Amino acid sequence: MKNLIIPETPETPEINFDPETGVLKISGRAYSNDISIYYKQLDSWLEEYLTSPKDKTIVELHLDYYNSIFHKLLFNFLKKCKAVTETGKKLIINWYYHHGDEDSIDASIHYSKTLDYPIEKIETE
Repeated sequence: MKNLIIPETPETPEINFDPETGVLKISGRAYSNDISIYYKQLDSWLEEYLTSPKDKTIVELHLDYYNSIFHKLLFNFLKKCKAVTETGKKLIINWYYHHGDEDSIDASIHYSKTLDYPIEKIETE
């Protein structure tokens, strides 16, 4: 299985998914109104990864801003990632936020409650 690397654009975040390390990183800004092709790539890669995930999968979210369309994509992505735990393997979700970014903290709490899964909040400068 190959890495999934999608460079950041002004409207979409960088994607860097590494099946060898189990680190799935999303970083940047997401406010494109047309992300259907973008999501298909993520979903297809994740489906394949979930057939044989690492013992520990780490999702790293470094999001500066995202719109409601990306919010849905992210929720569905995280929901699918939870399937790792059904195989007895470990899933860690790390939500990185800038100091004082209350909206980001609130969003991580919302995702955690909605998914019924812990999300680690990590402050950055």
